[in-house]
Amino acid sequence: MVSLVSDGLVARPTFRLRGVTAVSDNALPGPPLSGRELQILGEAGLALFAGRLVLDAQPPIDDAVLGAVAERCAGPLPDPLVALWRTTFGGRLDYDLRADLDGQDVPLSFSELFYPDSGDYHDLWGWIDHECELAEESQSDRLVHLPIGGFEYLERVYVHTGAGPDHGAVFCWQQGLPPGWELSTGDRVGRLADDLRGLFGQLVLERDPWEAQDGTGADMRDAVDEVGSSGDPGARSAAAKLRRFVQACVLDWRGALDEGTLAAQRRLRRLALERAAADDDVALLARLVAMGCDPAEEVRSGLSPLDVALVHRASAVIPWLLERGVPVENSLRVGAHAVDLELARNLLDRGASIDASTVTRALENEDVEVVRLLSRAVRPDKGFARFGRRLRLMAAQAAQAAQAAQAADNGGRATAQSDGTAAERERHRSSVLTELADRFDPDRRP
Repeated sequence: MVSLVSDGLVARPTFRLRGVTAVSDNALPGPPLSGRELQILGEAGLALFAGRLVLDAQPPIDDAVLGAVAERCAGPLPDPLVALWRTTFGGRLDYDLRADLDGQDVPLSFSELFYPDSGDYHDLWGWIDHECELAEESQSDRLVHLPIGGFEYLERVYVHTGAGPDHGAVFCWQQGLPPGWELSTGDRVGRLADDLRGLFGQLVLERDPWEAQDGTGADMRDAVDEVGSSGDPGARSAAAKLRRFVQACVLDWRGALDEGTLAAQRRLRRLALERAAADDDVALLARLVAMGCDPAEEVRSGLSPLDVALVHRASAVIPWLLERGVPVENSLRVGAHAVDLELARNLLDRGASIDASTVTRALENEDVEVVRLLSRAVRPDKGFARFGRRLRLMAAQAAQAAQAAQAADNGGRATAQSDGTAAERERHRSSVLTELADRFDPDRRP
């Protein structure tokens, strides 16, 4: 594991929310929760800390366990961590979190707050033991970085317990992709916030969960709605306040757009560009560009608005972006499954790169001529031989589908024209896939 060391202070992220960023533990925008309403939340397994909602909230930590954890650390436990654990000793979070790690804007999955006997990949003691084993390799007798949350074995969030200016600071570790992956970047480490309350202030929602069926925030929405479904007036009142509270954490890129400040706010700008591309909203995209947003800017995990539009088959946005000469380097790698033959040719002519990953994506395309075009555009080598078996399997499946369609035609179960067309289409697909299999893996040709 990479050693967690501070590279200096990081800039605090700023973004516009519908409501507050971080507030006192049990404060809400609007009327405060009553004692009865707080009791209802506790009975529902919900807790509030630093302006954010914790799901599956566990009972507060007791003094004995707090002392046992402190004994494993290099220094005293930071006050914000103690305050969190005095509120809820573990639980789940359902917010969006992004950070600059190694110069890249990456999403982080801070969904677990570790606690003993959690039943997850490791519980709190398991992660402490894991980190202590690594610390022993570095000849350190106590933990400087205490793991307090993360996601399975892939990401962890740490609080700095050592003496000095970093005491209480929050760091993260993110596992890289396995060796051999084309986009492998290795593990990432970075500083997230000066303290735990500051980190909670960075937890936001990119979409209003009451306006989206699934995605981040959906579990919070369901928990709040379940509280409100009770016949108890106090429960309904608490749920109404919690809903306002959750919605106050939604990134308000539309408000910034209306105020004319969006282009200067990176996260809101990127979120708006991504939304316009995914929703096939040319009018919004044109408005963003007129305001000064770059239609070629990376918006998420290396994807540009064009890449997002291809993934979502945004038929109006794609030509609009191409008319403005946006780069197409990565377009077929992410969108080969969704393009038609004309668009595939257009992207190739504009310089789109193709490789093994492009062919893999193209195999999901319903138009076999797109598969043929992109497969012929790459130079086969020994590494491409692995496609031969898959292509032959897909060719056999297409041949079987053709036989089934022909049998349906002969049996009179559907119109001869529809089944005849389906049979012809599947026979053609089988023929093309067999041709490509022989090209990539001639040694296994029947």
